[in-house]
Amino acid sequence: MTRRKLRGFACGVHPRRATPADAQAIAEVHVASWQVAYRGFFPDTVLDNLSAADRRAMWAPRLAASNHTIWVTEDAGRVTGFVSACPSRDADLPPPAFSEVAALYVHPDAWATGCGRALCAAAFAEMRHTPAQTVLVWVLTGNVRARRFYESLGFLTDDTQKNITLFNVTLPEIRYRLSLR
Repeated sequence: MTRRKLRGFACGVHPRRATPADAQAIAEVHVASWQVAYRGFFPDTVLDNLSAADRRAMWAPRLAASNHTIWVTEDAGRVTGFVSACPSRDADLPPPAFSEVAALYVHPDAWATGCGRALCAAAFAEMRHTPAQTVLVWVLTGNVRARRFYESLGFLTDDTQKNITLFNVTLPEIRYRLSLR
């Protein structure tokens, strides 16, 4: 297995399917990633008070749901990142022709180790065994790091935008598409 090491983390290039037992680890990665990636988008007090317990409660049912496919990467048994894929939730681009990356988060200490790419590759490979022809992802318009990442995978924006409101903060998002064929 090829692994790259950075800041004490390594990322195997072979993600595995997440199980319900991964809910706490996924929640911890989710919180850690948000606290770094979204600094400046949301108030520091919001980010500093994010709860892994709340995120666990969110992820546990998704891990049991048949409409979400979740993959994780690990280093020495510790989850370093995850991707959640599902049928498109956009009314104008409905399933089965469209799938969606609903969430992709890698622990900040494992950024730039290949985890995100490996996770996307696993999710896209599975999507190719479905009727889906295109995968979608929504990204905060101002999240330059995430936009560059998705663009490096071949995603192109379709210029569709919407606003999301989280924690009483409204931010613009832009939609990207990638052909699976």
